[in-house]
Amino acid sequence: MMKRFKLRPGAMAVAMALGATMVFPVAVQAADQQSEVDALKEQMRVLMKKLEDMSKKQDSQDKKQEQIEKKVISTPSSGGGGGDRLDKILSHFYGVMDASIDDTTKGMGGMTASHFNPGPTPGSFTQGGLKAGPVGRMGWMPQLSTNKSGFGYRGDHVIGDSDVKFIYQFETAVSITATPGLSGSYTNQSNTARGLVGFGDTFIGLKQGDWGSLKFGTTYTPYKKSTDRLNPFSGMLGDYAVVMGNSGGDNRVEFGTRQDHSIWWESNKYNGFSMDVLYSPGQNRTYDNVVTSAGSPDCNGGNIPGSGNLPMNCDDGGFNNSFSTALKYETQRFYATAAYELHQGVNRNSDGIGANNQWYNNPTPAQASQIDSGNPLYGPNTVFGMNGGTAPYINDIANEWAAKFGAQYMFDFGLTVSGIVERLRRDVAPVYQFQNERSRDGTWLALTQTISSKDEISLGWAHAGATPGDPGGQHNYDPTRGADTADMYTLAYKRKLDKQLYWYFNAATTVNHGNAHYDLGAGGRGVTTDCHDGTNSPTAGSLVTDGTSNGPTTWGGCHLIGVSTGLHFKF
Repeated sequence: MMKRFKLRPGAMAVAMALGATMVFPVAVQAADQQSEVDALKEQMRVLMKKLEDMSKKQDSQDKKQEQIEKKVISTPSSGGGGGDRLDKILSHFYGVMDASIDDTTKGMGGMTASHFNPGPTPGSFTQGGLKAGPVGRMGWMPQLSTNKSGFGYRGDHVIGDSDVKFIYQFETAVSITATPGLSGSYTNQSNTARGLVGFGDTFIGLKQGDWGSLKFGTTYTPYKKSTDRLNPFSGMLGDYAVVMGNSGGDNRVEFGTRQDHSIWWESNKYNGFSMDVLYSPGQNRTYDNVVTSAGSPDCNGGNIPGSGNLPMNCDDGGFNNSFSTALKYETQRFYATAAYELHQGVNRNSDGIGANNQWYNNPTPAQASQIDSGNPLYGPNTVFGMNGGTAPYINDIANEWAAKFGAQYMFDFGLTVSGIVERLRRDVAPVYQFQNERSRDGTWLALTQTISSKDEISLGWAHAGATPGDPGGQHNYDPTRGADTADMYTLAYKRKLDKQLYWYFNAATTVNHGNAHYDLGAGGRGVTTDCHDGTNSPTAGSLVTDGTSNGPTTWGGCHLIGVSTGLHFKF
């Protein structure tokens, strides 16, 4: 508010007196003009009285104006708006922006592959001719990636005069380094669209102080969220989702993804304990879950129909109902959790086209009765692609489940230790165990040391245990290589620039053993590096040599390496 200039009565009197002495010097000295001087003094007295009254009135008006202005600033308008209301609305927004520059290699240099043909006895094989090597650019390649970036809005509304609140939240992804569009890459396709409202944890629900929250919508499952805090590499190349919760060893993380059309309950915390429970109905009318769930753009396994080389069906992980739960305990320095998740009726019929596995062409009599004499590509019923989907004689459909225990302890000298032991299982009949790559154990260990108030360094190791079988879909599948296992090693340095922004550097490598094909960067970052080559034509690579694929071909045993640096901002 601008200050007004006021001429006080005393100052006015002095000014007029000086003026009078200048105008009437002779009159003061002349006795015959005394009456005129007296008259002038009376006029000055009256004028000074008027000026004093005007000054008091002006002071009163100034005080009233100041009070009005203060009231306007501090009081919202009659419509409930104003600065306070706007601040409250804006405070409900939140988000993350993360982008990085990566340089990665697939580690396929010098790889070759050979045919393996059926041997003279069931289950035996003989090595055939040499197949082609990897196709495309398999060495170091720079890339820009947007990593788990997005924003959301959450709020609540008190229902009447009750103690129950209506709660709501919506999220969407933000693409910084590429134009928004359908999710996925040249090796992992999806019909979901990034950048649309709802691409994230989105729900409505009810909350009450005693019994917690009941929510309806789309969310990461309790199984996934229960160990998020044990992963200091989230969104980086060395994200623990490369192995943990990842039953297939590829870009998808079967037990670390969001579930559509879900209902879940989140308890309050009692003496350090809390619990979350989720149920997601399959919404699938087919008996073998080969179509997308009602209301969803993707198969329940998180990919498009046709993934796995079978036409227009959800044969590469589509499932029915799912259930997830987590029990958690937390103190100031210690955290522990036990979690479980079940996917019912997971359809893996696309595993049956792994023509490189010798069992498909030379089954035992017991197997032949169930898988119809082996690989449908070479069997008498090579019509699965003509009837709209998988041939009925393939029936690799079974429940898959995961269970884990995780713990974290924070020492007073700045060291945080995190660990997880996990068991993944596919409850498939014994006859299908030869192609079961989904059952294994996993281990995670991470150390984070605070160096200063702004710096910290983290080390991580993830191990994928041996599986009972392998679909043999890899172009270079070799039954003599031994067990399919993998180890991922990662290091990260973070430098806090302020309370909301930090810079990071990450290096990671995944060493695949046997025919395993775990990647780098699984779990939600924009760009991943996997064991697929660049085959993209029916006249190149695998199709011309053995007919197993007309798209990017997986090379088991690849040795992936990558480095990355980026900025992470949270509001």
